[in-house]
Amino acid sequence: MKVMRKLYLSALALWLAGCGLTTPEPPAADQGVAATVTGAPDQEGRAVTKPGAEVTTSEQAPTTVVSLDHAQLLNLLFSISSQAEGQAILNQIAASGDTAFVAGLIEIMRFQPGLSQEIGATLNSLTGQDLPPDWFSWVEWAGKHAEIKSFDGYVGWKANLLAQIDPEFRRFIDEGVKVAPGSRVEEIEWGGVLVDGIPALDNPQMIDPAQADYLVPHERVFGISLNGDSRAYPARFLDWHEMFNDIIGGQPVSLAY
Repeated sequence: MKVMRKLYLSALALWLAGCGLTTPEPPAADQGVAATVTGAPDQEGRAVTKPGAEVTTSEQAPTTVVSLDHAQLLNLLFSISSQAEGQAILNQIAASGDTAFVAGLIEIMRFQPGLSQEIGATLNSLTGQDLPPDWFSWVEWAGKHAEIKSFDGYVGWKANLLAQIDPEFRRFIDEGVKVAPGSRVEEIEWGGVLVDGIPALDNPQMIDPAQADYLVPHERVFGISLNGDSRAYPARFLDWHEMFNDIIGGQPVSLAY
């Protein structure tokens, strides 16, 4: 059996660099079920105020109703100027009773922690739950409830959100992406670093077992044998890289840890 040569790579600095990120800009809107807002019309006769905003004008103007889809209404939560403004938007979402907002609200809870209490209350109202206003608790809950479907265009909305962190995320998720059976786009979560912020271990150089004097007795390794080619990958290396890509027995192999 062949064993990898000892590697000392510092992925920690890359990880920390990836964590120093700002709140994403509002992702672009996609299609969804309409919710309505009212207010003073603009020059084309459309309402332009956000839900709950008070409007005063110097002259009496007719109030017009404009439709906002799911994505547009969620995006307003990224551009609020006050807690009350955010609450007004969330009140409208809660009043709709539409669970198609759930996955989007969970995403926004992560990036708008100042609204965690209000978003948590809205999620409890929509789902009938009594969970704390904690992002991870809601992620776990959503993972167990595949019956909660997201709005049309959610995939594109989420792709736009992640692209605000790193445009390279579009390599993995974008409108029209095909998801493996049994998987859900709602369960894709940002790992806290940029793409390749933790570099994979690619095609590592191998040595014979007798040369692996850095291993200690009973050390944990990941063993793979394909077509007569047997290899061991020490877990301590994958603690740093979290993934390797290699050719074993003539077959490409990837392992995530």
